[in-house]
Amino acid sequence: MKGLVLVLVVHLCTAAISHAFVVTDHASCGHQTFPPSETRIVGGHEARIGSWPWMAMLIEDGNQVCGGSILNEYFILTAAHCFEDELSRDTTRWTVRVGKHHLDRLDPTETTHRVSQIIIHPQYNSTTVKNDITLLQLIEPVQYNDYVRPICIPPSARRVANTTSSCYSTGWGDTHDTSSRTVLNQVKLQIIPESWCSHTDWYGSNFIKYYTFCAGYPSGGQDTCTGDSGGPFVCKVDDTWYQQGIISWGHGCALPFYPGIYTDVSKYGQWIRNNIASRGFHLNK
Repeated sequence: MKGLVLVLVVHLCTAAISHAFVVTDHASCGHQTFPPSETRIVGGHEARIGSWPWMAMLIEDGNQVCGGSILNEYFILTAAHCFEDELSRDTTRWTVRVGKHHLDRLDPTETTHRVSQIIIHPQYNSTTVKNDITLLQLIEPVQYNDYVRPICIPPSARRVANTTSSCYSTGWGDTHDTSSRTVLNQVKLQIIPESWCSHTDWYGSNFIKYYTFCAGYPSGGQDTCTGDSGGPFVCKVDDTWYQQGIISWGHGCALPFYPGIYTDVSKYGQWIRNNIASRGFHLNK
């Protein structure tokens, strides 16, 4: 449903990757070796390679269709609407790629993982898009290194981010021909007050308070778009990055008064932890 709209020019990333990187058995969540670029273009820009190491690419039947985020070695967090039709609930149709930057070619840092289980929230509503959250359990565990690390989730039902927080969305989605879609792009967004998002001139009653939030800018111009669904909306608190949202839906892309709508991860922390724990695993700290 959603994807990064990069309205003007793209800052070309020139960072080189070392083919030799250290694999580790454990990595603390929400930290990266390579900090993200702070360059600000009107719509967004190409991400610095390795700066969003929790980013996952979801491939269905050979095609990139959604994004996701690494929670631990075996679990990926994404959106339920990526699996709406019955055919898409077949695990054999899916693979997950991590350590990925380029869409059109192999990265020396990437690995591919098969899916053993698709865990869709039992109260997901495809009409209202409420509870738009899913966990993927992998067959082969990811291996942590400088380019592959887990993201933290909020420790409670209270949001870790607010309207002044530094937050980003990332993905390989549609850029409306304003930049290359063959690389991972990032866009800086602001959480918008619920009273604005639910206003009759905005989303009105279609906006679901508490379980979702909207982020972007009233004037539009920066947003997520088709192909970015399920990807992370992350915010930095002190020195740690937390996933505050999951890219969910919106009217068009980057339109005034129609910012992107995100599943509020903080409201689903217990559901995430319970499902992972019931399968014998835990989240990284």
